[in-house]
Amino acid sequence: MFSEDGMFRRIVKWSAVSLGVLLTLLVVAVLGALSPGLYNRFSYFPREKAAWQQLAKSRVEAGVNTGWNEYKGSIHSHSEISHDSDTSFPDIQKALKGIGSNFIMMSDHYVDGKADYSLGWKGDHDGILFIRGFEMDHGLMPWGLPDSTVFDAKEEVRAEAKRIRELGGVVAYAHCEETKERDWDLPELEAMEIYNIHATMLKHKTEKMVLWKMLATVLTCYNGYADQCFYSLFERPDEVLRRWDDLNVSRHISGFGGNDTHQNAGLKGMYTADGNLLLSDTGHKFEEKEKGGAIRLNFLTRSLLRMVYGPLEPGRQLFRYDLDNYVRSALYVRTHLLAKNLTEPDLVDALRAGRGFVSFDMVADGTGFVFMAQGAQNRAVMGESIKMEPGLALKAFSPCKGRFMLLHNGIKVDEQEGREYDFTPKETGKYRIEVYLNVLGKDQLWLMTNPIAVTN
Repeated sequence: MFSEDGMFRRIVKWSAVSLGVLLTLLVVAVLGALSPGLYNRFSYFPREKAAWQQLAKSRVEAGVNTGWNEYKGSIHSHSEISHDSDTSFPDIQKALKGIGSNFIMMSDHYVDGKADYSLGWKGDHDGILFIRGFEMDHGLMPWGLPDSTVFDAKEEVRAEAKRIRELGGVVAYAHCEETKERDWDLPELEAMEIYNIHATMLKHKTEKMVLWKMLATVLTCYNGYADQCFYSLFERPDEVLRRWDDLNVSRHISGFGGNDTHQNAGLKGMYTADGNLLLSDTGHKFEEKEKGGAIRLNFLTRSLLRMVYGPLEPGRQLFRYDLDNYVRSALYVRTHLLAKNLTEPDLVDALRAGRGFVSFDMVADGTGFVFMAQGAQNRAVMGESIKMEPGLALKAFSPCKGRFMLLHNGIKVDEQEGREYDFTPKETGKYRIEVYLNVLGKDQLWLMTNPIAVTN
């Protein structure tokens, strides 16, 4: 028979082995769950970041004079006027100034059921042009309206569009991935959002594996590779671009990029008066009466917070992590417009005409890109039209070497690689270009132009 000491030693031994096995399994499970993020953190994102930096170093200015000035900025953005953003106008101005943007077309939500164009900043603020706008029902998102304009929520879409046109505003659609909720036969429609990052996020909101991969990536990569985390959501908006091309076969609809910036996809924490930790998303102010209340702290967790974040003073915000801060969102995608001057009338006119392109400037700055049609006597840029004639050529000049893809009425008709592009069209119709950059062996959509119309 076993002695009591022998039995005790066996129990201790097997308990230790069991605990070791459990801990090993736990570590393996955690590493397995975080493996997508760990791979990105230690392998893919460092190489991607270096590739982006190399693209910046390899830029060559095209130096082509189009007769217009180029201005780049954000379209579809929110401020503290909206219920789901707490970003002040001075903070927005500072963010845009820091990345070299020139303008921002706001799109705040209704305030008490009204889109009131007397609210918010307007005009030049230290080099950044602010244009007032609202994201309204039915997807309407107009700019260029008088300050006295007020729309009520739930107005009928055609009546609203008619009034926008009468007041001189541009009739534009946001969130064009919501195909069934848009009146695509709207006579006044002049512009549409051809990219919006939230569309990708919403597309995957029910896919648990995709959501976990995204969360694992953010948890492991935010510090050091936040831009790459954000960009990892990118997908080419196939359905929206197909709709845009189809509409442009028979009418003129300009395209623009939607930043949809809220600066609310993040987490912040505040130390409360009763010694606990209150958490909130970054789009709202702290409210101790929020559902769920504060996280109760004990001596150990309070000590850990003090060690990491410093003095624990009641009402002090201890931390804030923004995945979609204004700088990141505004740089991620930008709309570049060709206009005479940096004024609201000129930029609204450029948007309406489609004189411009959309580029993902987080990867590489698209400034200086040119797409034009050159005839014997005439010339046209994006958004303009030109008559078919012998020798007519479509030309493009890019600051970055890439793969040019030419689409005629939405159908690919040619591809070329390099910094310059040249094509002789044989048919009338709408021609636009997409440019793809090779990053780590993969072609990534970088830039989309508005079409040039070749007519009889």
